[in-house]
Amino acid sequence: MPFSLAELLASSSTRPTDEPRWAVDRHPEEPWPLLEEWVRAAVDASVLAARTVTLATATTDGTPSARTVLLSDVTEDGFWFATSASGPAGRDLAENPVASLVWYAREQARQIRVTGSAVHGDADRAAAAFRARDPRSRAVTLAGRQSAPLPRDADDRIRQAEERLEREPDLVDPDWAAYLVAPAEIEFWQSRHDVGEQRLRYRREPHGWRSERLWP
Repeated sequence: MPFSLAELLASSSTRPTDEPRWAVDRHPEEPWPLLEEWVRAAVDASVLAARTVTLATATTDGTPSARTVLLSDVTEDGFWFATSASGPAGRDLAENPVASLVWYAREQARQIRVTGSAVHGDADRAAAAFRARDPRSRAVTLAGRQSAPLPRDADDRIRQAEERLEREPDLVDPDWAAYLVAPAEIEFWQSRHDVGEQRLRYRREPHGWRSERLWP
């Protein structure tokens, strides 16, 4: 029998039962107040993983890849995250410094899509992001190379890294890097059972932001 999950997927729910309302026609001139409002609403409602985004990158030949990362900050410059410079995302960004991010609040049927250029942050920001990670994550990063095959002695290496961190709590992996995605475009999307999908796109122009509603 051919393998298919079509019926199973079709039976799943795609909308929550109590979506927040959004007066899409009354939006600010710039995206930042609306972005803060949505993220704050998600955090206040205990939306799961409100700090995570999906990061999409591509090599110079167009081969895409995506993964979930933690946002470390959002400023008017853009969206900050950190990862290993020698890992898959870091290598892609070194070759092709553009990226797309998707922030998704599943319980509120909201997402924010971001596309823009990606640049390295300074060493201080990378160090702060590394030290903000939990001890186990820091030890794993220090013990091996991201996405490399897992060696048989991985547990021993991690244990040694944990012991080193106890002796040197301010230790930072020199390969850890901070990245800024400076947005050229930010799109807000919400789905409601009573009005359907609502979309609002901001595009950066030489003298500010231009906004427009999009067809669902």
